[in-house]
Amino acid sequence: GQELSGHHGSYTGIIKHVTMKRILTIMAAIVCLAACEKPVDTSKIIGTWSECYDDPNFIMDGTVEYTFKADGTYQVYAYDALSGNEVTRTHEYTLDGNVITLNTAATDSADSPSYTINELDDKEMSWQKVGTIYTPGSNGSDYKHFKRK
Repeated sequence: GQELSGHHGSYTGIIKHVTMKRILTIMAAIVCLAACEKPVDTSKIIGTWSECYDDPNFIMDGTVEYTFKADGTYQVYAYDALSGNEVTRTHEYTLDGNVITLNTAATDSADSPSYTINELDDKEMSWQKVGTIYTPGSNGSDYKHFKRK
């Protein structure tokens, strides 16, 4: 296209300036939101939580429940509706700030995933696997959402 120029600079230069200013404002807002986020009260994790999602494209074919205890242990119950299998296991967990690590095996750290607790109140909780960002399709793996039972 043609550049429209006058004595105040080019039209495209003004658009670029406004766009860059808007991008910087948005980036500053994101940084503030991340930094200004209120801390998560991790003591509220104690209790039983049912894994669930509001995404109509992701339907769990069973039930997964976590029960967190104050002694640093948790119990995970899984029911597979397709096979009818039920499994209950007890493991340990650790909290470091708002990061929870599920120690599912004593020997292999790959079996001890860590999640950042993004939301935790009396009714809901959500986690994002450390080192990942939310993407559609990551429900149940990198992203977990729970409702209190």
